[in-house]
Amino acid sequence: MEDMTPERIANAIMMDKRYKGYHLIVEGPKDLKLYKKFADSNSLKIKVAKGHTKVKKVLSLLDKENYKRRIAIIDSDFNNILGTKEKTKGLFYTDNHDLEVMLIESESLENTIDIYCDETKVKAFEDKNNVTIREIIYLLGKEIGYLKLATKTNELGLVFKPKSVEGNQIKYNKFICAKTLNYLGDTALINAAINYSTNRGTTIVHKDEINRILAETKQKEFEVLDLINGHDLSNILYILFKTVLKSSNKMLSDFNCIEDSLILAYEYSFFKKTNLYKEILQYSTINSVVLFK
Repeated sequence: MEDMTPERIANAIMMDKRYKGYHLIVEGPKDLKLYKKFADSNSLKIKVAKGHTKVKKVLSLLDKENYKRRIAIIDSDFNNILGTKEKTKGLFYTDNHDLEVMLIESESLENTIDIYCDETKVKAFEDKNNVTIREIIYLLGKEIGYLKLATKTNELGLVFKPKSVEGNQIKYNKFICAKTLNYLGDTALINAAINYSTNRGTTIVHKDEINRILAETKQKEFEVLDLINGHDLSNILYILFKTVLKSSNKMLSDFNCIEDSLILAYEYSFFKKTNLYKEILQYSTINSVVLFK
């Protein structure tokens, strides 16, 4: 499914003649895992398109054929900050930057911490740092978020995603201390980003220029949930659980385990509190269709 073109996905949807319900198009497998938990299986099928660009392309192709039984959910990314959300009927955005931030902002985080970490170690860490786990990962996530935003708005040439789903992540321990979870500074972050981006087909601007633009970007105030990236938070949680709190849970192999646990721990009652759910519910009412249970 991951390699299917938007054209093939759209054709598959339109050729499903016997099915009279709606199709939900999402960005990736983890979106599928989450929304499948709450979908009414009789009236909502979920299709995965790789990334928000493909999702929107599928919608466009279906619209050209006047196929109305479709909706889509994509990550807001930096759209809330930049004011660049597209208003397309049936296209919905996550409340926050992305799916994973939505999960972590809920009680799913506390449930996941309970799965992997000893309660006394968690309390000792929070007491020592005078900060909750959610607060500290948000603070660290903001540091990376500022650089990602600066890159997007100033074409710095930095890359933060692996070439493939299985590819290596940026080395978070190069700018976050694996023993204390302390931020090691902007220079360490920039160096890690440059090293990760080298030979990735982009022209990287000079390090001094990156530092200057990052400093300017950090002077601005943004809603934290729009700035932070969920995959960054998951990787930070992995460092925290594995090396700082020294979790002995054998299921903890990488950040993907944490994201899967967050999905499992995310309850329907949490989803119902989101603007995303309320907007889809309003759409369902207007169109006389039941999409979620």
